Amino acid sequence: MRTLKLFCLTFFFSILSWSQNIISGVITDESGMPLPGATVLIEGTQDGVSSDFDGNYTIEANEGSTLIFSFIGYGAQEVLVSDQSEINITLSADNLLDEVVMTGVAIGTPVRNLGFSIGKVSSKALDEVPAGDPASALRGKISGVRIVQSSGNPSSAPEIRLRGSTSISGSQKPLIIIDGIISINNGSLRDIAVEDIETIEVIKGAAGSSLYGSLAGNGVVQIITKKGRKNQGPKITLKHEAGFSGINGNYPLTLNHPYKTAPVATGDWDNDPTTPNTSNFGFDLTSGSRVLNADANGNTFFTNNYQTTTFDNPKSIFTDQPMQTFTGSISSGGENYNYYASFQQLEQGGILEPVDPYKRQSSRVNFNIDLSDKFNFSFTSNYVKSDGFNIDEQGQGANFFYGALVVEPFINFKEKDPAGYFAPEPKGYNVQASNFQNPLYVADYSTFDFSAIRFLSGVKGTYDFDDFLTINVEQTIDRSSDINKSYFPSGFITPAPNAQLNDGFISESRLESEAAISSLSANYIRSFDDFKTALTLKYLYEKRKFSSMAGSGYDFIAQGVINLENTVKENQSLGSEIREEVARNYFLNLDLDYKDKIIASGLIRYDQSSLFGVENRSRVYGRGTAAYILSEDFDIDGIDFLKIRASYGTSGNRPNWYAQYETFTVTTSSITPGVLGNKKLLPSVTGELEIGFNVNFLQKFDFEFNFSDQKTKDDFILVPLPGVAGFSSQWQNVGEIQSTYYEASLNGSIIEKENMSLNFGLVFDTGTQVITDLGEVPAYTRSGLGAVDIFRVEKDKPYGTMYGYKYATSLDQLSVENGAVLNVPAGASSSAGGGISDYSINEYGYVIKTSDKGSSLESPMMIYDEEKDATAVTEIGNTNPKFNLGFTTDFTYKNFSFYTVLDYQNGGDIYNYTKQLLYFNERHSDLGIFGNSGKEQNYAQNIYNKSDANSHFVEEGSYLKVREISIAYNLNKSDLGFFGNYLDQLTVQVTGRNLFTFTNYSGWDPEVAISTNPTNFRLDEYSYPNFRSFSAAITLKF
Repeated sequence: MRTLKLFCLTFFFSILSWSQNIISGVITDESGMPLPGATVLIEGTQDGVSSDFDGNYTIEANEGSTLIFSFIGYGAQEVLVSDQSEINITLSADNLLDEVVMTGVAIGTPVRNLGFSIGKVSSKALDEVPAGDPASALRGKISGVRIVQSSGNPSSAPEIRLRGSTSISGSQKPLIIIDGIISINNGSLRDIAVEDIETIEVIKGAAGSSLYGSLAGNGVVQIITKKGRKNQGPKITLKHEAGFSGINGNYPLTLNHPYKTAPVATGDWDNDPTTPNTSNFGFDLTSGSRVLNADANGNTFFTNNYQTTTFDNPKSIFTDQPMQTFTGSISSGGENYNYYASFQQLEQGGILEPVDPYKRQSSRVNFNIDLSDKFNFSFTSNYVKSDGFNIDEQGQGANFFYGALVVEPFINFKEKDPAGYFAPEPKGYNVQASNFQNPLYVADYSTFDFSAIRFLSGVKGTYDFDDFLTINVEQTIDRSSDINKSYFPSGFITPAPNAQLNDGFISESRLESEAAISSLSANYIRSFDDFKTALTLKYLYEKRKFSSMAGSGYDFIAQGVINLENTVKENQSLGSEIREEVARNYFLNLDLDYKDKIIASGLIRYDQSSLFGVENRSRVYGRGTAAYILSEDFDIDGIDFLKIRASYGTSGNRPNWYAQYETFTVTTSSITPGVLGNKKLLPSVTGELEIGFNVNFLQKFDFEFNFSDQKTKDDFILVPLPGVAGFSSQWQNVGEIQSTYYEASLNGSIIEKENMSLNFGLVFDTGTQVITDLGEVPAYTRSGLGAVDIFRVEKDKPYGTMYGYKYATSLDQLSVENGAVLNVPAGASSSAGGGISDYSINEYGYVIKTSDKGSSLESPMMIYDEEKDATAVTEIGNTNPKFNLGFTTDFTYKNFSFYTVLDYQNGGDIYNYTKQLLYFNERHSDLGIFGNSGKEQNYAQNIYNKSDANSHFVEEGSYLKVREISIAYNLNKSDLGFFGNYLDQLTVQVTGRNLFTFTNYSGWDPEVAISTNPTNFRLDEYSYPNFRSFSAAITLKF
């Protein structure tokens, strides 16, 4: 019966349709040159053809249909079909808004017709200076996109946040889609070769991401890869890039110390009979260890110089490392098919000499074929294998960056032992008597390897029942396998005895993940007089699987046998897990277009997921958009295109897998309740109102402005429970966070001449994000990944607020009661006493007790909370920048091209925990500065304040980065002489990435953050610094 109804409906509308015309023509550029492979598409359908080598095309279309002519790098044109049989088209170089987008819309839609904003990076911009990963390729090119490379580890990808945060305790990662494949766990963009990418599309808010419902509360990034062109002979591209990477600058470490010195001599200073003749390294070691050089008043100053040879250990460890990439691709197409295939081998050494480079091998195949005039089949696949080294970041012990900065310069980390390996305790190690390890020894003797395999694939079938109805069936899969291995040999030496490492340790974990997604959709597109309509109905089925297995053991039984079975059984630990998720989603979308000037769209989506609580298995999302192209009705001098638009939509995020279930800790002797399950748990809802306009003017420039007001409700917070509940906490739908953003972008062409051109792009954004509700949850301060409690979660506070002790910088900040000052000095537990007249401001701007100046008691006064009658824990910083700017330029002169990307951030605080810890370890250069200005050694320790968060270590994080510079020389076929018989183009290119950073931040790099929520929590703790790179490349096109 349903089949009969469908047949009757199709037959009825077929009778109403106009007669078909066979239309032919030629597609050329502005110079009259034909454009082979240009696309001619019947608007709102999948029906289209490509032009041949001479720009010729032929297509069948109904009267009243609209043909869209497009070509990469050129503005699209639309032509209404009447009774003509020939349509010749000239396409202009594109810097406007006519490109077709595929993200956030039910069917491919020109940008000019969108009711919400979308960011797009073209293949030309990507090819200028291919970044190491797609996220880096977005820098400085799209407003409202925050990119943070929290670690310089070559295997790590930057984190992305689109506009404001949408979760208080969850991730801000956007949904990642690759050629229609919804990635598993928003998989790493580091796996995708930038050279394969045709374009990147970015939806920054819920108004655009509503199409993806509970998957896309954080927005969407879709990567569309190259496909090849129909009617095009084989095009082969070979590229080899090689260069090196290195660290930016030196860390500010002191070359002074506070200990008594003595002439350099040898002796048994460490009381170790095996080393009877060790150097004293210029210290007074008569007591067996170093002693402070105190004056007659018992004060010690950090002013003494080292008496022996000093070594620049950071420079020895952080060295220039090689990098290289080889890429090959082939694309082609016939009358009814096209394909693209590629391979890439990448090696990136980073900055650590003893560590193996990150390696990635990837291959891609994309294929599309018209099996008939009604049925199209497409296939895409991507295989990626990567290997690298897991680097400890944050914390102490084996952390490379901790050891490199804490070691004093009289110790040489490059010292070798008699066997030719790096010494675990180089000469002088026991003199300094710290807990660091020689990073070179750790790298030499231990293993921290990972290997990963990822496979992405998608197949799609499209069937056109007639000119109006199209059915699409699609199946995608994203599968990954990750292996992590750690190994310490028997006899491994640690600063303090460690039963788990000294006699050998081994661990291995494996994680298998898979996301299989099936979809069925129908598009029905009709035009009625001045109206165009498009109706889309879609069903999406998701199934995700996760399985993990981990094992570890210590104390090897037999030397040299590296497996878990070789460890003492009682010291072995095994664990495994299997999880599955299922979701069913439905959406209905209707697009309306009146005379190509008034455009409206409505969407409703219904989501069901096994991650929702059993009593709330569904949630509804939706949106409505409207746009008015004023330039269709009003002729304004100098204005080529003007559109105003508004949209409101909702999307959301799903709870984590464990949130709805009770959890328990099981031991051999007991079962302890952990988290209480929540059967009523729902996905969050992020609602966004977006208002904006687009204007193109003077046939050279295009400008976009967006205002976004976004609010998330029903966020997930782990709420503490009273002891009588039996469980410690429960995930609940509480918490609201709101963000407001303003964005602007300007692109244009300043010079357009036959042999010279200059194009530019400028993007700007500014915004706020505030926690607006926490329900019954009291305000709390969360740690920076266990480092220090600092980031405040409190109603009406900006998300990213830092809390801690604040040091007084004005006498007006002192609290007085009955003439007595109540403020407590940093590092102390009680007031210093006296009246205001007893206090002054020292040369570093802090309020101190005047009589303590120059003594071990000198310390900044902490702000006092008179209501609580205690030292105040208050706001000391805010990680949110005031605004961001990105600027790109593309200059060509004859065969030369010059490309730059600048990235500027104004404001946004960083907590320099590395600096605070180096105060404690007496290694930061400030200590020498303090000593030379008459400050006692203890002044720095008082500021350190027992490692508690305080205002001294909050630094302003503004920066200007030269992200990319490229100079290229292109030789086309006509320039190559004899070689032009074999080559179409030869390009030689020199590229620099992250070349310069201009900042007042005292650490290695202001682009630093902890690994959890890095776009919000800017905390620096011995992290892998970002590096710069230089490379040269040669590209051959056949």
